[in-house]
This record gives sequence, structure tokens and C-alpha cells, in this order.
Amino acid sequence: MTKEEIKNYSMRISQSNKTQIVVISYEIIINYINSALEDYDKGDDRGFVRNLQKAQQFVNDLTSALDYSCKISYDLLSLYSFANRCIIHCIAGKKKDNLEFICDMMNRLRESFDKISSKDTSGSAMQNADTVYAGLTYGRESLDEISAGNKTEGWTV
Repeated sequence: MTKEEIKNYSMRISQSNKTQIVVISYEIIINYINSALEDYDKGDDRGFVRNLQKAQQFVNDLTSALDYSCKISYDLLSLYSFANRCIIHCIAGKKKDNLEFICDMMNRLRESFDKISSKDTSGSAMQNADTVYAGLTYGRESLDEISAGNKTEGWTV
């Protein structure tokens, strides 16, 4: 994952409610698995394993965040456990078995939680996060991107 993608995900997470964070977590897992598949095709074993380990961390985070007072949590636990076992199998054998299936499963879960997130009115999960305002300003010799009222990047024209 590139630094720009990480920055984008971080900004989105800081402004998201709990359900939207789950959606973003699925996107990140899919991104890491797709990166692992690209590394596998290039013959980059180290990148393949590193990306799968990152995906596995997010699967484990989703597992640890389950609320077992809801019945659906047990179904999600089964899915997350299956995904985790597949990722472990791929890391150990340096194979890409079932990774496309895991991506498809995560994408379906993402779509489902995305529909639910539109009904979640709980507010931002991060209590003290600043509201992000973004735009471009024109300087004398540069074009600057602003975020939350602070200058974050500049391009010389």
C-alpha cells in the first residue's frame, strides 16, 4: 500500500463512525490481498508474505472487535476464521490458493456493511478528531493543498 493510500485511509477513518470503519477495514484487507497477488505474480515472495501479514492483522482486528451479544457476530467469526486460516496457509506454502475467494468474500461483506453504514447515525468513532476540510489554494508560484485549515502539500508551478 502506498503512503498516499495510507494517508487517505487514515483521514477517512478519523471521520468515520464504527460501521464505516468496518467498511474501510474490508477495503484495506482487499487492497493488501490484491497487492500480495501482484507480488506473487512478480515472484516477490517477501512482498507477498508482508502484504498477507498486513491483511491478516486487519482480519484479526475485525475478529477482536466482534460484539458477541449480536447473533451475527458468530457467523462473522466463522468467516473471519476461515479467511485467517486461508491466509496462514498461503503464507506458509507461499501459494495463492483461495485468495481470490477471500477477496470476493471481503468485498461482499464490505458491500453489506456499506449499506448498513448509511443507516448508522452514531457519529464519528474518534471523539477528538478534527473535521477535515480540503481544497486547493493558489500561491504566487505554487498550488497548495489545504486540509483542516493547515497547509499540507505544495506544488511549484
